Amino acid sequence: MSMVRNWSAGRVLALVVLLAATVISVFPFVWMVVGSTLNPNDVLRGNLMPGAEFASNWAKATKSYNLPLFFWNSLKIAILTVVFGLLVNGFAAYGFEKYPSKARDRVFNVLLLTLIIPQIALVIPMFRMFAFMRLLDSHAAIVLPSIMSVFIIFFMRQNFKMFPTEIIEAARADGAGELAIFLRIVTPSMQATYVSSAIYIFINQWNSYLWPLITILSDAKKTMPIAISSMMNAYTIEYGAIMVIVCISVLPVLILFLALQRQFVAGLLGSVK
Repeated sequence: MSMVRNWSAGRVLALVVLLAATVISVFPFVWMVVGSTLNPNDVLRGNLMPGAEFASNWAKATKSYNLPLFFWNSLKIAILTVVFGLLVNGFAAYGFEKYPSKARDRVFNVLLLTLIIPQIALVIPMFRMFAFMRLLDSHAAIVLPSIMSVFIIFFMRQNFKMFPTEIIEAARADGAGELAIFLRIVTPSMQATYVSSAIYIFINQWNSYLWPLITILSDAKKTMPIAISSMMNAYTIEYGAIMVIVCISVLPVLILFLALQRQFVAGLLGSVK
């Protein structure tokens, strides 16, 4: 009787809702993996049974569509953006929080206001600027605008608030320089914050589509999202090969999140060691 009481109508309903949400969330990934083993006709039919075409789809993806090149382009751009983004945004957030001044909050509020500007409104002036600097059709044109992120500065500043200022003052009293304090004392204590920021920057850059589509003109410099879009616009669409490429494009984000999910959650909660 106690087990029957525990399974109340509310718990049954909650379980049904959770199972439905799980199926809805997982189904696209299952269909993506199954589609990579099918021929284009079976993919269009919505066949959910695995096929035997994975080898041919893989060959088309790697040879006909040059998957390794597109993957390397996206990976290189994402890693460079993460490295320089953590440096620039970390310095900015630390400066805004630990170096008080009269204009500090005003400047920070102006930065926050830029978040309401839609990306499409910046496309034309940015395009003209990079054309003037002769950086179009280069990976630098993708990396440079993505390094500074107002959201990451805001996020990291909120976490820097939890770092004790007394420790910084004690290090200064001992003769440590400002750069040494930041790199040797503050940064190691904020690992979770940096991991969360790195994951956010990586995913955002890895999935970036609009700006790379505008700036990249040659096939050799295309990223994964642009390559997939180009394949969908082809006269003959190889859906099986596209599914292979989509599966590969998901792997870096999935591996990164699964490997660092504890630090990611800790960073969101403002963990300071």
